[in-house]
Amino acid sequence: MAHSKTAERPARQPPFAAPHVFILAVMDGHDAHAVHRLTQPETAIGRAPEADLRIEDEAVSNRHCLIRVDGAVCTLVDLGSRNGTWVNARPVVRQRTERLRHLDVIQLGHTQIMLLCGRFPEQLDRD
Repeated sequence: MAHSKTAERPARQPPFAAPHVFILAVMDGHDAHAVHRLTQPETAIGRAPEADLRIEDEAVSNRHCLIRVDGAVCTLVDLGSRNGTWVNARPVVRQRTERLRHLDVIQLGHTQIMLLCGRFPEQLDRD
């Protein structure tokens, strides 16, 4: 009896936020060219060691901002940072949610990060 390839493989768990994917690409700053995939509903960004995404920049607060992912929507909240957060050269109002979109540039201190958004194909493996 022939078995299909699908029957032989264990079911794969879809990645966080599937079918959507969100990536932060550091464009300028201490860790330029670093790439971070958002893999949880909330990602704290800051200088503190306990930050989910640590930015080595003296102009970045310990808990600078928070990025949230809810389905296809990605938002940013400035957590009362000392030097503020900017999206596409516009200041973000502290404690107010700002919706992020594909190719938005986030400025924290001297660090610039670009948000990349995409979708997984309907079927992750093709035979």
